Amino acid sequence: MRSNIKKQLRIYFISSSEIGLGRIEEALKSGVTMFQLREKGDHILSGEALTAFALNLKNLTEKYNVPLIINDDTELAETVNADGVHLGQDDLKPSELSSFFDEKIVGLSVADQNELSVSDLSRVDYIGTGPVFETLSKKDAGKAIGTKGLKAMREAVGELPIVAIGGITHQNFKECLKNGADGISVISAISHADDIKTAVRSFM
Repeated sequence: MRSNIKKQLRIYFISSSEIGLGRIEEALKSGVTMFQLREKGDHILSGEALTAFALNLKNLTEKYNVPLIINDDTELAETVNADGVHLGQDDLKPSELSSFFDEKIVGLSVADQNELSVSDLSRVDYIGTGPVFETLSKKDAGKAIGTKGLKAMREAVGELPIVAIGGITHQNFKECLKNGADGISVISAISHADDIKTAVRSFM
């Protein structure tokens, strides 16, 4: 699954279990190219309930041939044999990952060039950059870097795949693609949509 990462990042949907498997399947069926389980927020699962949900989710992503990425929780990723893990700057460092992840997709959040300067990218397959625009979906998101910041990151990392995140909508996603992103990470523009199929396909 690692050979096609730029294409897989094209419409990268991030959500918690709260949205439900039915709506996630609708998104997968409609054209989402990568899915990340980010179990953070007020109404989240833990323990056996989270493991059971993630196992059902893995079956769904396999059905639609979409990589399943687990945010932060490396133990859960190993338990359900996820396709990869996404780490933040304050999480486990990529170099500290177990050998399980040697053949998996490893993503790292790198907001700007300051974070890039202290990031070890030796085991990283792609970086998530942003927030590009102001966002309410992630309470821990920093200041928006704009498309100018995104373009600067593209120039700084060369060919390493980049997915843009933060405040991305149907109105502004093309600006991200024009300024160096290989794909876009979307949370609320899909999860809060009345019609998920239309929401996903409008990003194509």
